[in-house]
Amino acid sequence: MITINVSDNIKEVTRGLDDLARRQVPFATAQALTRTARAAAADLKRELGSVFDRPTPFIANSPFATSASKARLEATVGIRDKGGRAAPAQYLKEHFSAGARGNKPMERAMRAAGYLPAGWLAVPSDDGVKKDAFGNVSRATVARILGALKQGTTAKQGANAFRLFVVPPGDKRKATRHLAPGIWSANRIGEETALKPVFLFVQAARYDKVLDLHKTVGATVAREFDRQFSAALEGALRASR
Repeated sequence: MITINVSDNIKEVTRGLDDLARRQVPFATAQALTRTARAAAADLKRELGSVFDRPTPFIANSPFATSASKARLEATVGIRDKGGRAAPAQYLKEHFSAGARGNKPMERAMRAAGYLPAGWLAVPSDDGVKKDAFGNVSRATVARILGALKQGTTAKQGANAFRLFVVPPGDKRKATRHLAPGIWSANRIGEETALKPVFLFVQAARYDKVLDLHKTVGATVAREFDRQFSAALEGALRASR
């Protein structure tokens, strides 16, 4: 989060104002700060849309701004961080600071079940598992997959039969060592069996810094605050006359 505080700016712009105008400065400042913070949150939302491919509403709508008041002449802009591990800020933190990607809820579930080794991440395959419009796999689907793995049974779908199995990294088994690490499905159709990856395990990825909160908010403040303050002060003076 970034707190916008323009006390130094106000000292400069209020020089030469008469007493009537000076009395309106706290109100105009609070209004300008609030409008500027909202503009910064909107700019950050647009930046998320340009950096990420099809961000979910959960991520796209995560920028927020607080309002200033005459008693508290500052406003805050940031990414929502309420909700602990499930907060948008937790998902985006590596993109702001660079570094290794954290684990998604589905990966934590796979790790807890003993299928996903430490230091590895799970990537849904292109056609082996159902994904939503944003390319994500639902928690319900992940739960069904983990349940099927735990049971270790073969399921029937019409004339077809399928079962799920795990290929761990470094697998030495003759039947599966040629397969990439991950969760696979074996689909038996008649006398033939087709293997298809459901999730592939990849070693933990690192992200470059692609979002700069200070830069984005700073650019918005430089563009907006003086204009918003002038407009707010002019409106307050008109109303007081």
